[in-house]
This record gives sequence, structure tokens and C-alpha cells, in this order.
Amino acid sequence: MDVNRFARTTSWGHGFLAGYYERVLSPVGAGILVLALLLIAGWWSARTHPEHMPAIIWSGLGAFAIYGVNQVAAKSLVQAKPYNVIKGVEVLVPRASSYGTPSGHAVVAGAVVCGLLLARCWRLALVALLAGLLLLFSEVYAGAAYPSQVGVGAAAGLLVVLVLWPLASRLLLPVVAAIGSSPFAIVVVSRGSLKRPPRRPGKQLAAPMHAGRMPDAKAMDALRAASEAARNSTMGQGAGKGP
Repeated sequence: MDVNRFARTTSWGHGFLAGYYERVLSPVGAGILVLALLLIAGWWSARTHPEHMPAIIWSGLGAFAIYGVNQVAAKSLVQAKPYNVIKGVEVLVPRASSYGTPSGHAVVAGAVVCGLLLARCWRLALVALLAGLLLLFSEVYAGAAYPSQVGVGAAAGLLVVLVLWPLASRLLLPVVAAIGSSPFAIVVVSRGSLKRPPRRPGKQLAAPMHAGRMPDAKAMDALRAASEAARNSTMGQGAGKGP
């Protein structure tokens, strides 16, 4: 109610915060778009440090999966939204549903921030944290959620991505290594990284990681070596088929 009373006295912020939460690209909102762009920036940055790429991929996949599960779980974890309970509440967005625990927008915010931290994209993670907090505030400001709903959502997104990260990293590192040694290597490794000579190009392309640790840098060195070898092999085969 304190936030809602604040919203009544700050009509100059209605358009921006309502749009940031939902009205721009409804029902997604500009806030989710900002988080998505930050995740894309994290992917671009991780191409120069492929050992961080699994964390970026897991962040995106985790956010999408948790958001989907949340849409189903919210029906069984019913907590009425403020605009369906409190009379006279200031509502700045359409009354789309009657339930909202936890907040789907907050789930995505928590997952993206955690993923960028795991990928060691510190500056992007800080910007995502600020963007996520603004998104959480805008949802309460618009009269669409209680603070508890956005708090539970953000915590759920962050914890799920963090707790499942050891398993996800084990599964995704071989995938990243396989892509790095394919013609589509540029998706996970920048051209500059491919040209960089590996320190120890052994046979550790998909070396297993210890639970809770970041992907093994030696494995990613081998990824670069395998990518370059595959590329050279392809070029050699093409030259052998000449006239």
C-alpha cells in the first residue's frame, strides 16, 4: 500500500514504469527486453572466453524453463493479485489474471542475474541487477503484485539456476565443445579466440568438471585447438578436390 500510495503521487512515472513492466511489447514489457539484451551481450562477451559460454546458455535456458514452469505452478500456488483484493488500488496495467505467485517477470530477472554472475560478466550482471530491481519495483508500482510475490519469484529464478548449475555445466560443456569444433564454431568462439594458440592442446576436449566449479579452461583450450584443426582439415579436403 505504501508503494501504491507513492504511485498515486507520481503520475509522471506512470507511463515509464507501466511500460517497463508490461505495456511495451505486452505482456512481456520493456524490462524483460532489457534483460534479454543483457544476456545477448553476455553471449557476445563469452565468445572471447568460451569457458564461460555454458553459463550464458544455461542462464537463457533456465530462465525460459523456470518461467514456463511458473506459469503452471502459479495456478496451484494461488495468491490473489492486489487489484483483485484491495479496493481502490491504483492499477496501471490490464487485469490479465487473478493469480500471481511467484511473479514470472521476477523469475526471469533472478535467473538472468545469476547466469551473468556464473559467467563472470561482472559489469553486465550489475546492470542486470539494477534492471531487475527496477522491474520488480515497477510490478508492485503498477498494482499488479505484492512485494512478496516479486521477492519469491526473483529468489526462485536465482536459486534454481544456481543449484542446477553443476549439472547443467557438465551437460553443456561437451555441447559447446562440439559446436566449437564444427563449421558453426563462430557461435561460441570468436575469431580472435580461434586464432589464439592453445597452451596445452591435449585430448581434453570435454574434460569433466568438478561439481560447483566453472568449466575447465584447459577443456576450452582444447576446444579452440579442435576448432582450428577441424577448420584446417576442411580447407585441406577442399583443396584436395581441386581440378
